[in-house]
Amino acid sequence: MEQFYLKNLQIQNFATFKNQTIKFRPGFNAIVGETGSGKSLVLDALQLILGGRADKKVVRRETDFSLIEAVFRCEDPEIKKFLESEGYPIEGHELIIKRLIYKNGSTKNYINHFTCTVNFLTQFARKYIDLVGQFENQKLLSEAYQLHLLDHFAKLHAEVQAYQLVLREYRQAVKEQHELEQSKNLRDQRLDYLTYQLQEIEKLNPSSQDEEDLLKKKVLMMNVEKTQKLGFQIKEIFEGGEGQTGINGQMRLLTSIFSRNADLFQKQLETLLQSTDQLAMLEQEIEKKLSFEFDPEELEGVLERLDSYQKLKKKFGGTVESILQNQVEFLKEKKQLEELEVNLGLTTSRLSTLEKQLSKQSLDLHQKRAKAARSLGEELTKRVRLLKMQGATIRMEVEKTPEFTETGSTRAFFMSETNLGEGFFKIKDIASGGELSRILLSVRQILSAYDSISIFLFDEIDTGIGGETANCIGKALAEVADGGQVIAITHLPQIAQFAENLIIVNKEIHTNDKQQRTESSVREIFGKMVMKEVKAMAQLH
Repeated sequence: MEQFYLKNLQIQNFATFKNQTIKFRPGFNAIVGETGSGKSLVLDALQLILGGRADKKVVRRETDFSLIEAVFRCEDPEIKKFLESEGYPIEGHELIIKRLIYKNGSTKNYINHFTCTVNFLTQFARKYIDLVGQFENQKLLSEAYQLHLLDHFAKLHAEVQAYQLVLREYRQAVKEQHELEQSKNLRDQRLDYLTYQLQEIEKLNPSSQDEEDLLKKKVLMMNVEKTQKLGFQIKEIFEGGEGQTGINGQMRLLTSIFSRNADLFQKQLETLLQSTDQLAMLEQEIEKKLSFEFDPEELEGVLERLDSYQKLKKKFGGTVESILQNQVEFLKEKKQLEELEVNLGLTTSRLSTLEKQLSKQSLDLHQKRAKAARSLGEELTKRVRLLKMQGATIRMEVEKTPEFTETGSTRAFFMSETNLGEGFFKIKDIASGGELSRILLSVRQILSAYDSISIFLFDEIDTGIGGETANCIGKALAEVADGGQVIAITHLPQIAQFAENLIIVNKEIHTNDKQQRTESSVREIFGKMVMKEVKAMAQLH
């Protein structure tokens, strides 16, 4: 049982299709029918599901929108993991893709009932579904993808990954070297700047406590007159003056009275003596606090330091803490700049080592690719000749490139000589659609077992062929179907006979309210009934 295949396709209000659901099966599905019946519309609908460009002309007349909905059976863990990582988890084993195309040309797209972009549909299709058509701009024709297929054929996936790990490290080292060299060019200027800033900070030697003490001292100095007046007032309260006895005199008098009458005030006398001692200590503290001698030079020094604090705070973030944080960062950067020569030397040495390692790995990959390319070319040549391209030769050219790319230092591309003696050309430049289809079919035969592709769509596969060639193509399609689901349009019974499931498209004219409308419909035939239908096709041809 295939792990990923298309189960059914619903087509509603799409050109000549009013509302049809087409059932597909694993293996080889052939879409057949008379010319103009709507066979190509089925593949057009599938292309829309895979991110193809929507044209408002496909919306059936007198309807508001076209609906295309595909249901896939998906038991492939890799596909499930990919979709889940992109935000489209699969519940159970069904993947549903739906597109709505409106009359104004706008579209709505859904995966598992979640809205998605057309770009994501395209990205998904490129990974797991392959469309081979005469006029399609296929990824198989891009050199990057051809190299990817060569690596699959040669089983070099693990070696490419190992190379890419070193490449990432190499690119990081290149970036570091560039940054260090830039820093080196600006180093002397930056060092001068850092040294000046650090000297300015170190000269002040700032701290929050120091600033707080300076502010208090400033307030005290700026209010010296008030302080002296307070001192005189308090001293007078303690010592007395102008015929008045101060607190100290009153306390001495009270002590004398208690002493002479100790029998009455013994306990109170002890309390009084303690209070007298405390009062004396208080007087000393106040005197010390207010015994301030004003020095104009000291005030000037305080104001200068406070001005330095304000300048540095304005420059470095507004607080003493931010000044100190900048000091730490300046010291760290200064140390790094002073060690820059050492770091640049170490980075350059590491870069040299990584470059040698990349050169060795990329050369090893290139040599293995070159060997595998010869085998792949020989195998492809055998396959296309079996498809009645007598004299045709396919080879894969492999060239060494000087730069380290994401995939190594190799350029690879398919070349073909379809007519003996006429020279080799890139397969994308081959004019004949039929020949191109057969080459691509051969590639799919060989590589289907190596690639992530699970569903193969073949359009115009039988263009310009017939007879024994068609029979060979039918066999080749059946072989591809062994490794994945194949859906192909054909009008030849020689190809259709190899299908496990026939999808027959018919077109009829219906009359409704005196209006005639063209409508396409489908029916599926599988099993033993296939050969009966194929014989009917053969009689018509």
